[in-house]
Amino acid sequence: FGIGSNLSRKKLEGRSTDGTKIDIIRMEAAVVQNHRLAFNLRGFPPLEPGMGSLEPLPTTAKATKISKPLLAYHRPECHGALVALSPENYEKVMKSEGITGKPDQGYEEIVVTAIPYDNTKPPVKAVALRARAHVRLTRDPCPSGRYMKILKEGAHELDLTPSYQKFLADHPTAQIPGWLRKIAIYNLIATGLLSFKYKIRLPSKIQSWCLFRIYVPSNAPVVWRILNQIATTLILLPSAMIGFIVFRILKMTNKVPPMILRFLAIFSEEED
Repeated sequence: FGIGSNLSRKKLEGRSTDGTKIDIIRMEAAVVQNHRLAFNLRGFPPLEPGMGSLEPLPTTAKATKISKPLLAYHRPECHGALVALSPENYEKVMKSEGITGKPDQGYEEIVVTAIPYDNTKPPVKAVALRARAHVRLTRDPCPSGRYMKILKEGAHELDLTPSYQKFLADHPTAQIPGWLRKIAIYNLIATGLLSFKYKIRLPSKIQSWCLFRIYVPSNAPVVWRILNQIATTLILLPSAMIGFIVFRILKMTNKVPPMILRFLAIFSEEED
């Protein structure tokens, strides 16, 4: 049961980590009761503060360490894509979501009852993804505009109920100035190389803790947002300068790793 970027057929088909296409057997609109769309999977502000997760509402037995929404849908339900996949393609999707069986994976698989929009079809058991406790934020941050655009396009493709599409359209998204975006991108290059190439993750963990301590959503009063931007800049600037220098050296020597090119392609989209 897809609720985030997996609402989009194009994104779902192209998310395999080995470059092969995800073959979808069937994809249709459905709804899950007593759960909500949350953006509580800890991301990396200000670029991607939070990612999508299916969160049980307080009325359910599964509702432990509940996070609070920034904007709640008016009904106790979550709409999304009910997707049928072969076992092989299911494993590809889970791998792309970081489901590896390792202790530090961000998502856990949960079983929910999905009710197809087509009322001639019975409810079915489906697997959805919920943020695990160690990366589950207590309050939803704003998703990025880039991420929300994928959700809105997927919801339109699936022809989800108009009120749910309006909920997605009305949901606050991260608003950051271009100069801060560039600083954040160069910071991500530096911390990304440390984390993925050299397996040194402590600097990014410290940054993440600091950034979420000072985080304010885009619908906060303007004074708080300005103060947040100043504080965020002070936190990111030292590593962003290192990232800028490293990127320029790699570019001059034509040795920019594919990982960095992907970062630039993804996080520069919102500037276009």
